[in-house]
Amino acid sequence: MNIVDLSVQSERTREQAAGLLVHHFDGPLGWPDLDLAREEVERVLREGFACAALDSQELLGWVGGLPEYDRRVWELHPMVVHSHFRRKGIGRSLVAAFEREARERGGLTATLGADDNTGMTSLSGVDLYSDLVRHLAETRDLGRGHPFGFYLKLGFVITGIMPDANGPGKPDIYMSKPLRP
Repeated sequence: MNIVDLSVQSERTREQAAGLLVHHFDGPLGWPDLDLAREEVERVLREGFACAALDSQELLGWVGGLPEYDRRVWELHPMVVHSHFRRKGIGRSLVAAFEREARERGGLTATLGADDNTGMTSLSGVDLYSDLVRHLAETRDLGRGHPFGFYLKLGFVITGIMPDANGPGKPDIYMSKPLRP
């Protein structure tokens, strides 16, 4: 497996990137069709950067980086790994490549949003406004493998939540990590 710059890959590889968003991005709020997914791939490449995990000519996964705060902060968006190749270190390699590239572009902080729109964490289905700080401190996975646990293992911390971001009781979990060497 090689991690490469998606922007210099073939049209076929970019089409695979769009296909991964449609068919392998978990959750109901992903990309419902290839046209929207193609637009997202092009937007990420136009506004930021993308790293791809390739094995021969097969795209295993990819991660995008979008600039914020005059490029001092880089949002990890999106990240997708083909479902048949998960839990093999590909996601970890993609995040490491994202961090290197963001750091090289002047980033001081990496950030991401990990939506909980399917009731996978203790933040789902509750009135977060009632005691936001307590809910944040007690955040836990409900046993279904929410992605925030993966990012915690990679050094990200929960830096906030947006209650009801995806509808009533469906928050977005904000996570960040310093990019200092």
